[in-house]
Amino acid sequence: MKKRIITGVLAALLAISLLVVIGLGHIKYLSIVAAIFSSIAAYEIMRVSKCKNKVLTGLSCAVAAIVPFYIVFDLGKYLPVSTGVVVASLVILMLLIMLKWYEQTRFEHVTLALFGSIAIPSSIMAIYKVDELCSAYPELFQRSHIVFMLLCTMYAAWFCDTCAYFVGSKFGKRKLAPKISPKKSVEGAIGGVAGVVILSIITYIICDITCFRNDTLKIWMVIPAVALLCVIGMCGDLSASVIKRNFGEKDFGTLFPGHGGVLDRIDSFLFTMPATYIMLSVILAFVK
Repeated sequence: MKKRIITGVLAALLAISLLVVIGLGHIKYLSIVAAIFSSIAAYEIMRVSKCKNKVLTGLSCAVAAIVPFYIVFDLGKYLPVSTGVVVASLVILMLLIMLKWYEQTRFEHVTLALFGSIAIPSSIMAIYKVDELCSAYPELFQRSHIVFMLLCTMYAAWFCDTCAYFVGSKFGKRKLAPKISPKKSVEGAIGGVAGVVILSIITYIICDITCFRNDTLKIWMVIPAVALLCVIGMCGDLSASVIKRNFGEKDFGTLFPGHGGVLDRIDSFLFTMPATYIMLSVILAFVK
């Protein structure tokens, strides 16, 4: 428990540091952190799948590290072909690697390699897309709005799980998904959503008093959006659990003592961050 608490505190400090960097407008530096985390996560998912093809694993990790820079610096404009052609070429290359080393490579390894190399970094870099979208409409959104939205996204991904754990430990009776994650309860899930909604409301009030200069984001928008993000985050956590159970593993890695690997920590965030971008796009469709 001591290791878990220490790791949790360090992770929280890292998250706060990233929010400060984003708040100061230096979000492009996030690509470095995203590249490192994405590459590690890609390796973890290949390790869990027990893939022995080092070429496929290496390619997945390398692409995962490149994608954040590809998104932030719009590297596609320097290529003679479209991004779709690049992705299609990557798929073909991975299938050729499967054919070369077919005795130690299954099709599911290729699928997971693509997931690790493209889906994971793209989901993380939805942070950049949120910032980009808000920057395109400065009359509607300010930087404090971006930080607030990212805070709510992080609450839904991580604080919800913490609230659910404590509420479920004390009041949990009905299992949420007994065959996937036996320790999760319906009562815990409700407690997690309620805790995040309350925390988001408090954060909104503080921001509204101190730094919001316009009312683009309203409290009646925040409450249902955050509740939905919590549900989406739970789906991300359960999806990761399914992958681990399919391969008979408890954790994706051991990088964070008491918490598992990178993918164990960002599984919910991989769902909530793109969802935040989609919700923001919907809000813009109504207010712009």
